[in-house]
Amino acid sequence: MSKLQNDLIKPIAVFDAGLGSYSIVELLRKEFPAQDLIYLADRNQFPYGSKSKSELKEVIKTTIHYLEKWKPSAIIIASNAPTITVLDEIKHEFETKVIGVYPPVKEAIEKSSSKQIGILGAQSLVESEEIDEYIQGESSESNVYKFNTSPLIELVESGKFISDKYRTLMTVKQFIDNILENHEEIDVFTLSSTHLPWLYSYFKELYPHIMFINPAHTIVEKVQQNTSKGNGQIKSLVTTNEAYTMEDFETMLEMLNIQLEIEEIEI
Repeated sequence: MSKLQNDLIKPIAVFDAGLGSYSIVELLRKEFPAQDLIYLADRNQFPYGSKSKSELKEVIKTTIHYLEKWKPSAIIIASNAPTITVLDEIKHEFETKVIGVYPPVKEAIEKSSSKQIGILGAQSLVESEEIDEYIQGESSESNVYKFNTSPLIELVESGKFISDKYRTLMTVKQFIDNILENHEEIDVFTLSSTHLPWLYSYFKELYPHIMFINPAHTIVEKVQQNTSKGNGQIKSLVTTNEAYTMEDFETMLEMLNIQLEIEEIEI
């Protein structure tokens, strides 16, 4: 471990239950090219969205303690669900600054003409009491609707969004069409799972008149004071299981033209 620590200079760690968090890794690479990063795709725990609050809390705590071995300057939970439901309760337990990704409700309302917006997220997010409290704190005068996008999240983590584009297009269309049948005035959606920005091109092709907001950009401002000049290295880690294998993950990265040296680990 000491050698690994010496190789990385005050790294920033980014994790969630799979591919989703890589979009934030890419954002950090672009904004802070000399920053050393740790990218953990915890596919063994996919999906976070189906876990109870107590299960999610234990998974997040275990993962953060694991990442603290590299003495990062900050750890980013690149997932809206645990950010909303458990982060406030556990962040005091760690020596490291822990940063979450929050649904951009206020931004969505400001950009909405109808003042009716939709939050697209994992089941554990949209069905939680915490998201209702969060929405109330952001705005009490607009109509904010929540939708469980687990089928779309699965399209991303399985890799089908690149291997079966027609199926992806039709699944996205059916999902959003069903929403708009009952909520036709929604003109802004928040992509409140870090998996969903991988489907952005599908959303915009099908619904060019609707805005889809990726909350990842807010991370840059939050993490800026924790950045440092390193060597621009990315230590890439993945956990796997029978359903989500190392081979499938490497194939997906290759299809996305993402070049990383991946180390398979157990947490």
